Amino acid sequence: MDNNDIYQVSEKLRQESRSMYNRLRSIDADAQFVTHVSEMLTEYPVIANERCGVWYVDPQLAHSDTVYFKSTDGHTNNWKFSLRRANTHIFPILAQYNGCILVDSTRKGKRMPDSFSRTIPIWCAVWNTAVKILRNTEWDCKLYTPPRVVSESENSHMSKLVPVFADMLLKSGIDVRELTKEMKKPVRPIWITRDHRLTIPPDFTDAEFCPIVCVSASSTQDCSDGFMYVQGAADDHELWAGKLTPQLFWKYKEQLLGNKNTMEIVDQVVNIDQDVQGSGGVSFIRNTNVAVGRQMATSVPGFDAVISCGERMDSSEKHLCLSIHDSKKGQTEMATAIPLALQFVEPFMRNDSRILVCCAQGTNLSVSIALAILTKYTDDNGQFQVNERNMITKQMIQNRLLWITTSHAKANPQRAMLKQVNRHFMDYAIN
Repeated sequence: MDNNDIYQVSEKLRQESRSMYNRLRSIDADAQFVTHVSEMLTEYPVIANERCGVWYVDPQLAHSDTVYFKSTDGHTNNWKFSLRRANTHIFPILAQYNGCILVDSTRKGKRMPDSFSRTIPIWCAVWNTAVKILRNTEWDCKLYTPPRVVSESENSHMSKLVPVFADMLLKSGIDVRELTKEMKKPVRPIWITRDHRLTIPPDFTDAEFCPIVCVSASSTQDCSDGFMYVQGAADDHELWAGKLTPQLFWKYKEQLLGNKNTMEIVDQVVNIDQDVQGSGGVSFIRNTNVAVGRQMATSVPGFDAVISCGERMDSSEKHLCLSIHDSKKGQTEMATAIPLALQFVEPFMRNDSRILVCCAQGTNLSVSIALAILTKYTDDNGQFQVNERNMITKQMIQNRLLWITTSHAKANPQRAMLKQVNRHFMDYAIN
């Protein structure tokens, strides 16, 4: 066998190991570990970290809310505290349960994702620092990171940024005092990985902190049993899952795992359950009558106007359909759609009508269109006001985006789409 033959064989094995069947079997194996941890810590709700973590949590265990702590916010020498991903909706949950379990995974070669080892520790330290400043009291603000993952030197560099991030948070317009009024203890991350053999449940009852238990679902070891294990199998699901969603996976898990011809089964379950992705999840933004959600219909009870982003449908007097692809192609379409949406919605905004902006997932396209509407037609208190070009600033757009992300937990607009919103208003302002 020559080198070319060896390469072809190894490449075939690599592709087979990443097949959808092996990925789904791996996800199922990792999800069993998550279930085991949740059974050890029954007092805490299980919350998936978007987007990868959603695959690993059985919907029967999962809290209705998710969080979004992004790994890139924790990349070395690029540490961030994102106001867009402030995850403010988690505070009522922490107040109710005195802690929570967060679930995510990472690809081969790492014990836990950067979202767990760096992004969440920074988030905890920043919020704790802000609380200490507002309350002027003793409050643990130390940056806690996993010692075998983050070096002392890196921890030191990250710690120096915490006061800067806390000052940014306090000046952002987010009502930190109101959100944290029920906090009785500082928040602190705790890490559990597949390397842990949990036999005795950890007890945080008398702890001096409110635990955020970060469960890294995937193993660095081969956990296969009749399949080829893939660490972090759910990562980058848009590249391998096709139309399969986490909801469909859990609903039809037995069928999907029981047949190696997974793609055929996926096509079958998608056809059977076509409207799974388009249901539920509507949130009003702050004190406005503008809502964002996952509803694809020409009319929705309780709303005077509907803007649908995504699939092409017929428009009407009270329904505007914007054909925008949730991909790179959609950037140009978004630029064209924004002025159409603003023109359509103005009379409804003037009459204080209830307006729904929706797309298939309720996270990206609808959020970007809603951001444009709120930027153009609301004052700083959320009341109707037509903002002329010379009145609109980047800070105004950022504040309106904060309204959305704090009101609609699943909001996760793509940077490219947000750039189109900024470009629409700021380029006009320059001209």
